[in-house]
Amino acid sequence: MKRKAFSIIQDIGFILFLVVFPHAVPLPFYSYAVICFLAIFLVLRRKGRTLRDLGLDKKNLSSRAILLGILSALAWVIFMQIIYIPVIKHLFNVPDYTEYNFIRSSIARLIMTIVAAWIIGGFYEEVVFRGYIQNILEKRLFKGIGRWLPIVITSILFGLYHLQQDIFAVIAACLGGLYWGILYKKWNNNLWVSIISHALFDMITLILIYTGKFGKLI
Repeated sequence: MKRKAFSIIQDIGFILFLVVFPHAVPLPFYSYAVICFLAIFLVLRRKGRTLRDLGLDKKNLSSRAILLGILSALAWVIFMQIIYIPVIKHLFNVPDYTEYNFIRSSIARLIMTIVAAWIIGGFYEEVVFRGYIQNILEKRLFKGIGRWLPIVITSILFGLYHLQQDIFAVIAACLGGLYWGILYKKWNNNLWVSIISHALFDMITLILIYTGKFGKLI
């Protein structure tokens, strides 16, 4: 019983580490992602598991997974641009989103930021949140309770992970986390679907920011 309790505490502690460490320790050039990814790899290895157990199996990277990722990304872009952003701007005094305005003056900055979006936003964040955290919550901490609670909690953590942005961006991240968490479960924990969807959504959003069309009807 004590061993089980200690194991649960370890799981919770590691989840908190993955969420807090990137913001608590100022490391340059997304190097926190290397540390956290390596930590996940070592924790999985200690438990006799691999990244394939999170849904990161090259066999799952099929044409169907790619198509699902593309279509779901486009659907989420449309939702955010035509529904979410106009609604919150109608209901609240929403400040302009300026975090990525630096890319608007340079195509080179746009390209570098898109590459970072695929590696960090798409691949890294999906491995951490959907692949690892959602899996741990479902299969260990909330085993047998149901599929929705792990998805909701992971989505909230994903939103809090973006706390450096404004409250409306945090809410958007929570909704996005919920969306990609559902995709991950619906397609049998195929992490490639949510990775492609998330990365492509980020890329399109960056292009909209670059062209000055972010938050406007498309």
